[in-house]
Amino acid sequence: MVQGRMKTAFLVSLICLMATVAKGQSFDEAKEDSDAVRETVMTLFEGMEAADGAILRSVVDQNATLQTVTQTEAGTELVETPIDRFIESVDGAEPGSLIERILYISVNVDGDLATAWMDYRFYRGTEFSHCGVNSMNLIRRDGSWRIFSIVDTRRTEGCQ
Repeated sequence: MVQGRMKTAFLVSLICLMATVAKGQSFDEAKEDSDAVRETVMTLFEGMEAADGAILRSVVDQNATLQTVTQTEAGTELVETPIDRFIESVDGAEPGSLIERILYISVNVDGDLATAWMDYRFYRGTEFSHCGVNSMNLIRRDGSWRIFSIVDTRRTEGCQ
């Protein structure tokens, strides 16, 4: 199942990359942008694992939003967490206690706007906590990609 999803993710990424090239960007430029976006996203998760808020601040826009789509008895809700509170909670964590493993990532870029969509599994230390999907929007400012929006889902069932 995971191998099939990885093949699908690869094909989708390849098609998106080809579409970007068709818009006038060279293949090398499109790959560089896509790689830079991936690096920015992975830096966020490295900062979480290191419990280092400074690393997070280096890749997150100061006006970033963090939201979670949750299911409640009343229906689907969108819960927002202030980005500063999230960064402070990471900063106060024990290094190695917040581990987010990315199963695959799909990146789309158009000029200075990028989106990254990824399946993840989250662990508190070595103990599995939950899984879900992250959707991130990034903006390129002064040549660097910055995350300005993170939306995630969280579930404990259906995690492969």
